[in-house]
Amino acid sequence: MSKVIVIGGGPAGMMAALEAAKYNEVVLVERNNELGKKLKLTGGGRCNITNNRYIEEFFDKVVTNNKFLYSAFYTFTNENLLKYFSDRGLNYKVEYDEKVYTMSDKADEVIEILKKDLDKSKVKVIYDAKVIDLIVEEDVVKGIVIEGGKSIFGEKVIVTTGGKSVPNTGSDGSMYHILEKYGHSITPLYPALIPLVTKDGFVKKLQGVSMKDAVFSTKIKKKKIEIQGDMIFTHFGISGPGVLKLSSYINKALVNEEVEVSVDFLKEWSREKLSKQIRSNSNKTIINNLRGLLPQNFLKEILSMVGVLETKASDLKKEDENKIISYIKEMKLTIIETLSIKAAMVTSGGVKVKEINASTMESKIISNMYFAGEVIDIDAETGGYNLQIAFSTGYLAGNSTKAVTS
Repeated sequence: MSKVIVIGGGPAGMMAALEAAKYNEVVLVERNNELGKKLKLTGGGRCNITNNRYIEEFFDKVVTNNKFLYSAFYTFTNENLLKYFSDRGLNYKVEYDEKVYTMSDKADEVIEILKKDLDKSKVKVIYDAKVIDLIVEEDVVKGIVIEGGKSIFGEKVIVTTGGKSVPNTGSDGSMYHILEKYGHSITPLYPALIPLVTKDGFVKKLQGVSMKDAVFSTKIKKKKIEIQGDMIFTHFGISGPGVLKLSSYINKALVNEEVEVSVDFLKEWSREKLSKQIRSNSNKTIINNLRGLLPQNFLKEILSMVGVLETKASDLKKEDENKIISYIKEMKLTIIETLSIKAAMVTSGGVKVKEINASTMESKIISNMYFAGEVIDIDAETGGYNLQIAFSTGYLAGNSTKAVTS
């Protein structure tokens, strides 16, 4: 029996180890003292396992290199993943935007199922072991070197070390330097699914205000981007699910320039309809006429900024009405940067996909070495898509090791 070494015990690594263990002896090397440390943080700690959309719809939700995932997604779909977990007793639920969560809202359940399976599959897990080098001879991987100088030899190696976001979970990007040493190209790393910093001073006045179903519009290289989702104003700018999604589309552009974003807080309302509502009762103040339409603290701030907080509808000037409507229908925000990559949920960038065989996840540079998960230059929107990428690519990488011969 041949030996496969898996580096990294996140979702991609655990799935790769389980699949490889059907055909090989498997050693899983994890730098932390536990498996799935970052997995525990997904979905706000509730574990957004995957998304319930049809698998063909996933490609539009992948921001970077979606075509690369064709084999991975169709080899191990979201249906396959949910069947895997439900067959092992996991109850799950489908929530807003087809997001799939554990019924208990606990990520631990998912990790425990994977750990039990690893144990059952006789996967040897080595904890507290940081990989500091690969053993490569004539462009063929032969094993790894862990901190302290110990070498572990094997016929195949699967790299699932994650990106550079949330480094306290172990994904600090150190593996990229090792891969570059042996000829792999690493595309530039950017924070993805991350809050955005704005230039606009008035945003601080709105700090803590949450908005439902905002629509964000912008243009990057003449391409129109429109994202819808909830948001919250913060002391530095904006955050929330819709903002995180938007960040993945504008993060690269922010390196060289500011990005202006227009936000519509009432997508279903035309300017004309909103104008009628503002003036619906001429004897009432504007805030009374708009009551219930948007959060009261949001309305107070924008009306204060226009200088009409106490103004009756009958006394409202047309130019001030237009300003109010513009704040609601097309609030202009200038995005100057994202927060640090350490605060990102996902890393955009990584091992160049042209150097990986998409049908097997094997390196085209180093024979018998495979990749899975966030270490590759692939990332997606929020909603369970990134975890599905991890499980699908992990499964495909592990499954590709069945051709190993002693």
